[in-house]
Amino acid sequence: LPPRGARDVSFDGREYYDANYANYERQTPHRKLDFYMTLVRRFVPRGSRLFELGVGMGHFLERAAAEFNCSGCDVNPYGLARARERVPAVSVESGSVECIPADPAVSAVVSWDVLEHLPDLDGALEAIRSRLAPEGVLIAVVPVYDGPLGWLVRLLDRDPTHVSKWPRAVWLGKLHEQGFEVVEHGGIRQRRLDAWRG
Repeated sequence: LPPRGARDVSFDGREYYDANYANYERQTPHRKLDFYMTLVRRFVPRGSRLFELGVGMGHFLERAAAEFNCSGCDVNPYGLARARERVPAVSVESGSVECIPADPAVSAVVSWDVLEHLPDLDGALEAIRSRLAPEGVLIAVVPVYDGPLGWLVRLLDRDPTHVSKWPRAVWLGKLHEQGFEVVEHGGIRQRRLDAWRG
């Protein structure tokens, strides 16, 4: 994502990673990807259509493509190029929620630390819900700024594109407002929201 308010058409996205996620490979360890895959397998049948909102550099998509019919999107050109190199057989578009296929609808939308970047979260959640198949599921990870470690999360969060810095109750409320039934949400270690379509 470009810095908020940026209008520089030469922005290639690498500056964003350098400034905010200089150790991206180290920050995306196998155990994190293993957790994401375990979570998805619990809710999504193998072979289902899965869309990743915000593919980053394609680490999760590479893993998921071995078991699911995947596609995805990202707004960062640098990350998008790395993802396309990593998983060339998977369709990865430049954009956001408007890229989620509507016909045929997807069985799952996954979003790992992306929802907090979206300036119109209500509109994004509405778009996600409208494009999920019946019994489709949204699985997301978001930072929460409350609880025993909320102060630490806030202190460590220097990403200027994080526009939603909310406690978990607000995140859960947003999902309910947009017609999702939250079937499970994690705690301190597992910052996740598993939300069925309404």
